[in-house]
Amino acid sequence: MAIFHLSVKIISRSSGRSAIAAAAYRAGEKLKDEEVEKFHDFSKKKGVVYSEIQLPENAPNEYKDRQTLWNKVQEVEKRADAQLAREVEVALPQELDRKKQIELAHDYIQQQFVNKGMIADWSIHDKGDGNPHAHIMLTTRSLKKDGTWESKQKSTYLLDENGEKVPQIDPKTGKQKIGARGRKMWKRTTVAYNDWNNRDNVELWRSEWAKQVNRYLEPSKKIDNRSYKRQGVEKIPTIHEGYMAREIEKNGGNSDRVNINKKIRKFNSSIENNNIILGKLERVRNALLLEFLEKLRKRARKAMLKIIKDKKQQYQLFKQKLEKWEEQIDAELNKQSNRNNERERKTGSEDTTIRIRQREIERRERDFKLREQEIKRASDKSKKRRDLSKGIGNARRGSKNYRSSRENQYYQEYTKPKGRGM
Repeated sequence: MAIFHLSVKIISRSSGRSAIAAAAYRAGEKLKDEEVEKFHDFSKKKGVVYSEIQLPENAPNEYKDRQTLWNKVQEVEKRADAQLAREVEVALPQELDRKKQIELAHDYIQQQFVNKGMIADWSIHDKGDGNPHAHIMLTTRSLKKDGTWESKQKSTYLLDENGEKVPQIDPKTGKQKIGARGRKMWKRTTVAYNDWNNRDNVELWRSEWAKQVNRYLEPSKKIDNRSYKRQGVEKIPTIHEGYMAREIEKNGGNSDRVNINKKIRKFNSSIENNNIILGKLERVRNALLLEFLEKLRKRARKAMLKIIKDKKQQYQLFKQKLEKWEEQIDAELNKQSNRNNERERKTGSEDTTIRIRQREIERRERDFKLREQEIKRASDKSKKRRDLSKGIGNARRGSKNYRSSRENQYYQEYTKPKGRGM
């Protein structure tokens, strides 16, 4: 099964390593280190199945020779702590045959390293133990257009946030320093000629290797450059065993690293089995849930159809009743209107006669009141005259039976009924 593995190391002189020795070991060849006049012979090494050197456009063809290439590298790197080469190690998928493995590695190296100006010396190791892998040695110094080596660093002006040069200030005067021939002095800094040492490149190389490998694999066997934690996978990663640990196990010994990995794989296997069981239970639960929901849907459909049918019947009955009520109300309104019209026709003439008689009665009542007032005034005057003339006192004036003949005459004439309706 394909696994993801990509590691990056630096081959440095400060750790006592040699670029010639590293190249000889990885290619399984005998190379001479001209710096120390020493041969490094790994021609008897087993498991080296393929080697190749890929050059950028501006590299001399003589660098196709491995011994020439790495002796030139060591010659140009003068420092005691110089970085001689960068090594990238990748695991090749077992599912691919040798031709596909070579094609995969070649295309990846060309795109990610050679096209950016690096020289790549790489070899495939496969001892038939299920661990095919490639060692890629890369130069750390760029090449100029003429094929000569470029400096690793270059001096340039220090720029501020606005992209302007930063002046050198004289602490005594507080003004910009003036150099020879009256030239102004500016601050300078050293920067790398290329960005190959940028740490972000490692993440890029890892992700691109995973993409390149997955182009050759089936969807179920694809690899992922992310850690289990970043993937959200509940597994413990194994540790790197190394060649020596596997050799100890082959010879019947016990290696701590191999034992640790055995325990990790056993634990991960139990987790995977548990996840498989949980997955099956989840699928069964989902199937039962879907079946139950389907039953609910059928019951809901039947209930809704029944409700809709009943509602239609209820609506028709209500509509019929409403129409009957409207007809009854219209009939009652028509009857009441007819009765009101008849009443108005019958009472029209009677009301006119009654109003005429009422006005006559009111007129006679007014006349009676006026006549009564006149009679009263006239009787009062006559009484006063008689009392004064005859000298009659208050006793006779207050008698109830006393009434003048003239007064009685007027009263009798008035009280007689006159005319119709009295």
